[in-house]
Amino acid sequence: MINIEECNYYEGTNSPFSNNVILGNLESIKRRVTRKNLASVILIDGGLGKGKTTLAVQAASCLQGSQIDLQKQIALGGEQLQEKLLMCHEEGLPVLIYDEASDFNRRGALTKFNAELNRVFDVCRAFKIIIIMVLPSIKVLDNDLFNKGIVRCLFHVADKGWKCSLVWAYSAYRLAYLINALKDTKKNPVPGKCYITATHHNFDFRVYNLSKKRSAELERVSTKSKLVVLQNSVVRLNGLVNMKQMAENIGMSKGWVMMTVRKHKIKHEKLYKKIKYFNSEQQRKIESLIQNKNYSTKV
Repeated sequence: MINIEECNYYEGTNSPFSNNVILGNLESIKRRVTRKNLASVILIDGGLGKGKTTLAVQAASCLQGSQIDLQKQIALGGEQLQEKLLMCHEEGLPVLIYDEASDFNRRGALTKFNAELNRVFDVCRAFKIIIIMVLPSIKVLDNDLFNKGIVRCLFHVADKGWKCSLVWAYSAYRLAYLINALKDTKKNPVPGKCYITATHHNFDFRVYNLSKKRSAELERVSTKSKLVVLQNSVVRLNGLVNMKQMAENIGMSKGWVMMTVRKHKIKHEKLYKKIKYFNSEQQRKIESLIQNKNYSTKV
C-alpha cells in the first residue's frame, strides 16, 4: 500500500485503516465503477465531530491511490455538487466527496435534495466517478436511491478517540433494514440504538486521523465553504431575492426585470458578491408594472 495521506499507518495493512477487509471492499467498489461501468455511492454518517469528513478523505485518497485535492474533490452542500462533479470529470479525477450538512426542516428542502441526487447519480455512471456522501443521518435519503442499486455500503462513525475513529460498516442489504428502522420514529425514538438493534454491522475497523497539517487544510476548505452557505442562508431568511429569482416568481424574463429595475431606478436592498437582492415590497412594485397599461418597456 502506497502512503497516500499524511497520518499514522497500521503496520498490518500499511494504511490508515486497521484491517484489510475495508481495503478489499474499497477495491471492489473501484472495480465496479472502472470495469463494470456501474454507478456507486459510499455513505458515511455519524454524530457531530466524530470524524466523518476525515474518514471520507482517507477513503477517497485510498480509492484514488494518491492524495485527493481538497479544493476540487470536496463538494460542500448541493450548490457545489454539480460544479465539482463536472470539474472531476474534466480533470479525470475518479472520486468526489459530497459533504451535505444541510438542515432539512425547511419545507420542500428534503424533496429538492433527493431530486437533485437522483439527477446527479443518473449521470455519474457515465463519468466513472465514485461519490462518497457524508450525511448527518442516512434517514433523509429516499428509497429510490437504494432501489437503483447505487448505494453500495454505509460507514457509520460510531466513536472518535484521540488518534483514530471507530467505524461500523454495513452492506447495502443490511443498510435496508437500518434505513427502515431509522425512519420509524415511533418504534425507534432513539436513532442511535438502531445501529445496534435493527441489524448488526458486517465488520468494524479503525481509521487514523489526518495529520495536523492536512486537518488544518481540510478545516480551511470546510470553513470557507460553510461560511458562504451561511451567508446565502441569511439572505434567504431575510426574504430577499435576486433578479433571477424574482423573474421566476413573477413569471417574467430576467432581462425584463433588469430593464424595469434600471428604468424605474429601483434601489436594491442588499449587494452580496456583486449580486443585487431585493425585498418583498420592491418585488411587488415591479410586479405591479406588468399590469400597468401606461407602462412602456421602451428605454
